[in-house]
Amino acid sequence: MFERFYQAGEAKGLAFGTHCWSADPGFYEMCGHLGYDYIWIDNEHGGMTFPMIYTGIVAANASGAAAIVRVPGHGMEDVKPVLEMGPQGIVFPLVNTAKDAEICAKHCMYPPDGTRGFGPLRAIDYNEKPLGQYLEEIGKKTLCLVQCESVEAVRNLDEIMAVPGVDGIICGPMDLSGSAGKLGQLEDPEILEYMNTVICKCKAAGKAFGVSLGDKWKLARYWMEQGANLVSVGNAYDYFSRRSHEVLKEVEEFRCEEK
Repeated sequence: MFERFYQAGEAKGLAFGTHCWSADPGFYEMCGHLGYDYIWIDNEHGGMTFPMIYTGIVAANASGAAAIVRVPGHGMEDVKPVLEMGPQGIVFPLVNTAKDAEICAKHCMYPPDGTRGFGPLRAIDYNEKPLGQYLEEIGKKTLCLVQCESVEAVRNLDEIMAVPGVDGIICGPMDLSGSAGKLGQLEDPEILEYMNTVICKCKAAGKAFGVSLGDKWKLARYWMEQGANLVSVGNAYDYFSRRSHEVLKEVEEFRCEEK
């Protein structure tokens, strides 16, 4: 299950996803039925509770979509409860140094390699999965994805990727542009050069490269053409807004025709 997502996590091929932070499981289930490979559940900006995240993961998986959860920080308290819910990936924001990456990666691994405490719930199928099988699979089935969102992170990328347990790098172009003093200028040559540096380094290291965008299909298409593996675009607000503009424009045209 989730073959396309896991292949992308190995830097092989493309998985396409969208963002969600709703309390309604229907959104996650609908996204899976629509055909998204994965759903990015955002708890950095979404202000979600743990039960909301749990519901989102279960609904996404039930409809055939992988679930990755962006946690709000690098603390064990941010990630441990989410890991027990059995997502297919964890996204750590603002990972600027190898030390940051090491802390994040260790939270996702059991001793002796990491610092994760043992208490899996859904992650071990509520104890229906044999412990040996679970321990053998968990490192491959829960990706540790760290975000490159600053000029500092780009400069430290080789060291970040060398940290054991880091499976992939996801660029956040908005924050990256802000760190360069060009907030929102996502097509500025300097910002594109930073991101091209990241994708080239990822390819050379055999690491997955991802990008998280708003409702910017042109940029998404550009990064897919460059060989991105994990491309996350838009959210329910973006799609509702876009379609509403189209419908309301048609309504206004109809009103003009009626006069």
